Amino acid sequence: ARHFAPRASRLTRARARRSVTMHLSRPLLASHGARVARRTENRGNAIAGRARPVSTPAANETARARRAAVTRALRDAETNAGVHDRRPGLVVIEEDGRMRERVEDAARRLAREANAVDEHVLNEELAERRIACAVEQDDFESAQNLVEERKRKEQELSPSTALAVALARRLREPNAEDTEVICADVVQLGDRRLVPALLRALCVVSDEHESAAQAIEHALWMLWQKSGNSHYDARLLDGIRAMSIVPDGLPMARDIFSEIMEAKPDFAEAHNKRATALYLMQLYDLSIKDCDNVLKLNPQHFGAHSGKGLCYLALHQYQNALDSFEAALRINPRMVHVRRYRESLKTMIDRVESKRLQGGDSP
Repeated sequence: ARHFAPRASRLTRARARRSVTMHLSRPLLASHGARVARRTENRGNAIAGRARPVSTPAANETARARRAAVTRALRDAETNAGVHDRRPGLVVIEEDGRMRERVEDAARRLAREANAVDEHVLNEELAERRIACAVEQDDFESAQNLVEERKRKEQELSPSTALAVALARRLREPNAEDTEVICADVVQLGDRRLVPALLRALCVVSDEHESAAQAIEHALWMLWQKSGNSHYDARLLDGIRAMSIVPDGLPMARDIFSEIMEAKPDFAEAHNKRATALYLMQLYDLSIKDCDNVLKLNPQHFGAHSGKGLCYLALHQYQNALDSFEAALRINPRMVHVRRYRESLKTMIDRVESKRLQGGDSP
């Protein structure tokens, strides 16, 4: 008994200490658990609040007011800038008065610029006729004087002008076998003063020399794409590549051409390419305006006449379309698809006119 009594008392005291410890620690554990639970709940509420804002009537009204203010600001900015959304997702900057004035000023400046290459070629042809007339009349002294004068004028030419004159002189006979080689040399030279010589060759080349006609037309387009600035020439090619991705690339192409037009309003081909992009975007009215600007800068641009006719055709303005197609064919009579359009329109207009005169209803 003496041996087990101390042990029993020790066990009793140990149990009592554990009981007291557990009793005293329960409130501490409970309070700690409550703090952890509250911290977790607050963190969860914060995360949920960031992911899903609390929707209240006041917050909804504020958001609606903000959206309305932004919409009004965008509408006012578009109105002031002359922007018209004609198709969903497509915003086109319409030609404003400032751009029209710049184009007209550039057209007047281009009309005043002298084309030394073309002037020399035309004067040379006139001198050859006068020499031939003098020889026929046995006026050899006058013929000799004309020959010497022609040689003197040719010696006064600069090297670049003399090279362009030599190519233009060879284009007088576009039915020759080496016409394709000559056109390749014209493209490599890149002198835009050769455009009148190419246009004359395009009008006189025979149907038997189809490859020569295609080479002449290709040379024309390549020269028209020369702005005189390599940076804008490269940007024009970027726009052409973007325009080939229909329809996703059309807005980008339109913006690139607009950028070039803003920097160089006298570059007719930038206006023409934007007119093409607008036509593909079915914005026919704006495309016609760009075609008009092209023809102010380059009245011989048969592509602009043809594109203008296609726009009028899409707008069902058949007489205007016919006039545009005929203007294109007067410059380039080899446009087969334009000839087909012209014949179809003439037949349709004649039929409608005959029915109108007979008192019938037009279709």
